[in-house]
Amino acid sequence: MNVGQSVRLRVGAGHHDREMEFRFPAGWTLTVCPHRGGPALSDAQARGAFLNPVGAPPIRAAARGARTAAILVDDFRRPTPAEALSLAVVDELTAAGLRKEAISIVIGNGAHRPMTRREVRRRLGTAADRVGQVVSHDAFSPEVAFLGTTAAGTPVLVNRTAAEADFSVAVSTVYPHALTAWGGGAKMVVPGIAHVSSSSYHHTRLRAGAWGGAPQDAPARRDIEEAAALFGLDVAVCAVVNDGKELCGLRVGHPTKAHRSAVALARRVYQTDMSACSPDLVVANAYPMDGDPTQTGKTEIPARMCGVPILMIVDFADPCPWHGVYHGPRRAYLKRPQPPMPERTPELLARAEVFVFCPQAGRGYVPTNRHWYCDGDWERLMDAMVERFPAAQVAVLPAAPLQMPTGVQPAEGNGAAGT
Repeated sequence: MNVGQSVRLRVGAGHHDREMEFRFPAGWTLTVCPHRGGPALSDAQARGAFLNPVGAPPIRAAARGARTAAILVDDFRRPTPAEALSLAVVDELTAAGLRKEAISIVIGNGAHRPMTRREVRRRLGTAADRVGQVVSHDAFSPEVAFLGTTAAGTPVLVNRTAAEADFSVAVSTVYPHALTAWGGGAKMVVPGIAHVSSSSYHHTRLRAGAWGGAPQDAPARRDIEEAAALFGLDVAVCAVVNDGKELCGLRVGHPTKAHRSAVALARRVYQTDMSACSPDLVVANAYPMDGDPTQTGKTEIPARMCGVPILMIVDFADPCPWHGVYHGPRRAYLKRPQPPMPERTPELLARAEVFVFCPQAGRGYVPTNRHWYCDGDWERLMDAMVERFPAAQVAVLPAAPLQMPTGVQPAEGNGAAGT
């Protein structure tokens, strides 16, 4: 391959966060399209969000009189600054009079595998030492409490430790989502700390909203907000992060009102102006939501808005695609033989609409979509792709899951040969 432009991108958000250089063919003209972004909040600005909450009193006032509290924190698949925000919540609960032993952190793994102790320590840091216990939620555990049924029929069975707490706070990041319009907030209850039966009903029976659309217009979003109310979620801590995983916005307060305010901010931060480029190909970096293969849709959706083939860059913390809702118990799933990698044939190269670079390809990761052209060797992948795209206008999304393209103008004759 004759080397042309190169781009440095962050990869491995969930396990080995670092910057890597990617070199592209000489015939490709690259346009890097970052989101609008925002500067990192200062410590004083972050504290201000806790002292001036949205639609609710400060935690230190609202939690006064509570005997126990649970902090629901999202898992390594999300870019939330979990340690810093958990510490801030602990400080607020301590100011309300709760002792260390009365505070629990429950990791909201949803129907994904529970985080290991090492992963929990890496995610929470010193916050793990400031609470009485840390529970990594297991969606298949029988240790749940039934709290009722939503109007749409979702049974609300949630982690017993969280359900028995007098006061609860959810810590999460707000981002566009294909089912609930936006992630974060009430999503920490269902599916975050829910039994797999609750998640299964919600994920398969509820109608999706528009990706990045109005939360109140998404039936699946309204359902989880009703579930959060049945659970009695007191406060939501909703983070907005930039493409470096820095906290650039924060809303704290009433679970729905704080989330809506964070969504309004996230729309501005994630806006990605693509009016100046007409790509033949989009390179979509999965950072900072490259935890495991269940998350690739968050990268694929914004990248495919241009209507041209895409190249996803993913570096998984866990290359296993298991999800409790769709695959059943994990132990049985892992006993199944792994399918072989799709063969990189000239025919697949000619017709593929999705290309994937993944260091774990064939070493734990096998794409479930057999129409994807996947390789773990960057130079070999570029040598193959330049055969199909000898000259191309290429748009690069450096943090695709946190990008909302606007002004998209796909090029004519976009190189989608054989499709």
